[in-house]
Amino acid sequence: MQFNFKGKKALVTGGGSGLGRECALLFAQNGADVLIADSKKERCEKVAEEVRNLGAQAIAYEVDVTDYEQVAKMYKTIVEQWGTVDYVVNSAGVCLTEELTKQSIDDINLSIDVNIKGVIYSCREALAIMRPKKFGKIINMSSIAAKACLGGFSVYSATKAAVLAATASLGREAALDNVTVNCICPGIIKTSMWEEILDQMAGDDQAERDRVWAEWVKGTPNGKPQDPIDIANMVAFLCTEEARYITAQNIGVDGGFTF
Repeated sequence: MQFNFKGKKALVTGGGSGLGRECALLFAQNGADVLIADSKKERCEKVAEEVRNLGAQAIAYEVDVTDYEQVAKMYKTIVEQWGTVDYVVNSAGVCLTEELTKQSIDDINLSIDVNIKGVIYSCREALAIMRPKKFGKIINMSSIAAKACLGGFSVYSATKAAVLAATASLGREAALDNVTVNCICPGIIKTSMWEEILDQMAGDDQAERDRVWAEWVKGTPNGKPQDPIDIANMVAFLCTEEARYITAQNIGVDGGFTF
């Protein structure tokens, strides 16, 4: 798909890998400059170099999205260097699976801090920039787990359902200022996050990893996993003028896994 984002400035949290990286590269391929934010500096820098190789400007930015002051400083940096931010993708997230009574308090708190606070902090700073200038697009990453709630995913599902609720409310708050806020619920995609989920469910047993992965893929009606570009294409579409009337929505890009 072809999009025209020339002159636009994008910020992608979790941009150093997985879906965030795919979104950053698609923005760059279509003319946008991108700030790649990630908790690991080396990942930011690697994707930033890929963005520059596509002819766009890039800022590699190491950030802990659970720290409000760091998030605020990140937005101050993009405004100081580029003047504004037009598109924000909040893709930073963690998925820590375990039955609730067995899950550590540290893991519970980390899930809440990254998946909820990280999104809300970023949206707060983005909206403060976008609403006065009467333009902006925010896309938050939720998950099929927000709707298909299974055992072992209680905390993760709760955090991703919170993203749906926050998105719906923020989309309404910003509607009169020509700022749209939507979220995407991706399906089964073999990203680094899914590799970590398989680590938790199957450990190093490759046969068991393959079995677990196959079981999840079977839940998709066509029996096939998705590719990261499937999500990036929806992100890009939501940033177009053609999507100007879509806001406060949660959009499943999951091959029919949920409805």
